[in-house]
Amino acid sequence: MLDLLFDLPALGQLLVVSLVGLATLAISFVWLGLLHRRFATSPKLLPVGPAFAPVATVFALFLAFLAADVWLQQRQASEAALKESLAFQQLADLIRPDALNAPQAVPLLARYRSAVLREEWQSDFNRQASPAAAGALRDLRVQAGSLSRVGASGPLVSEWLHSVRDLEDARARRLLIGSDHTDNNQWTVVLVLALFAHLVIAASHLDRPPAGRLTLVLFSLATSLALWQLAMHTNPYNGGVTRIDLRLAAVPSAAAEP
Repeated sequence: MLDLLFDLPALGQLLVVSLVGLATLAISFVWLGLLHRRFATSPKLLPVGPAFAPVATVFALFLAFLAADVWLQQRQASEAALKESLAFQQLADLIRPDALNAPQAVPLLARYRSAVLREEWQSDFNRQASPAAAGALRDLRVQAGSLSRVGASGPLVSEWLHSVRDLEDARARRLLIGSDHTDNNQWTVVLVLALFAHLVIAASHLDRPPAGRLTLVLFSLATSLALWQLAMHTNPYNGGVTRIDLRLAAVPSAAAEP
């Protein structure tokens, strides 16, 4: 269910997070009212001043852990996209007449580029691997043997294989992030702790409901803003703020030298 939230545009995510914040705020207001009425008959319910600090600290720690994971995943997704683009560009350079002179590899690169951009990136948002892209990668790997048999330069063939491995590694990392970008358990713990923090703040103000409601409103606004920012960046390929782009250069038409 949380995956649906992270696939929404930024404004849609803001609306959902705001509704969750309002529901949490309403629950805490009701809790504050119940405690205040109970306090009138049981004054010993009044907690000490820093009673909310332990729960708020635990919530802040888990929120920080979640934020660190989100930013790390964003960085890994950016690095994978850059590595894939560079490896693809290296292969496109190697097929030129002044390098390996391999015009037969042009359709393979074009097939990989089309399958990745149209199927994996645009249609599936990197959640599923494209069989066409996997087949093109396999053919690019096999192409190294064909180049060796026709007497191509050994160092250039080795560089070809190295670039193909880089392309495979970057694609595998991209698909792994796209298929498993959300830690639902971590998000659930953060949301539950946010509710507990609201309830503890309400309990610490049971003798002063107006001050408690003001504190709860401010805390809810801050919490909702933080969660919205994290939600916008949880999925690096879709929804929210998508800042990562895969740039695969157009494949040059290489003509074989006589």
